[in-house]
Amino acid sequence: MRSGISMRGFTLLEVLIALLVLSFGLLGLAALQAYAVKANQSANFRSQATSLANMMLDNIRANRVNLGDYYSDDYDDTACTSTPPTSSPAAFELAEWQRTIRCQLPNGRGAVAPISANEVAVCIRWADSRWDSDSGDSTGKCTVDASTFKAGLADNGPGAGTDGQVSVFVVSSRM
Repeated sequence: MRSGISMRGFTLLEVLIALLVLSFGLLGLAALQAYAVKANQSANFRSQATSLANMMLDNIRANRVNLGDYYSDDYDDTACTSTPPTSSPAAFELAEWQRTIRCQLPNGRGAVAPISANEVAVCIRWADSRWDSDSGDSTGKCTVDASTFKAGLADNGPGAGTDGQVSVFVVSSRM
């Protein structure tokens, strides 16, 4: 006690400062939640790309005799509702795989290309526009992406990355 005045409770200024600190904490928590949603969606797309790439590699391994029929170095823009050709089983599997990529990944495109005498690269690109960037598209060549991201077995590179707003995933395997 000072001079007969009791000091109990909080002043209005202390309450306002406490509310200000709490509001900054809640804003930080909201920003963290928004970032977590972005990262989770991006991880989901990468997981789907991994599964689709492995599916194509399994198809190629099962039909090694027709390996050349799977090659499509360009990222063709396949419609989600397109009908695969029936000219050969390999052409059908490639077209069906590209259609599946288009349907499951935003602006998704896939390609398969040889990168050495006994090695093949399976490449997938998709739009990951949740991240801030202002360049990139889903066109290009699988062999260029395999080289850029060092996806060859001898290169020991990451095999994945981004090209502007486009995520790129490349898997290589010996055949």
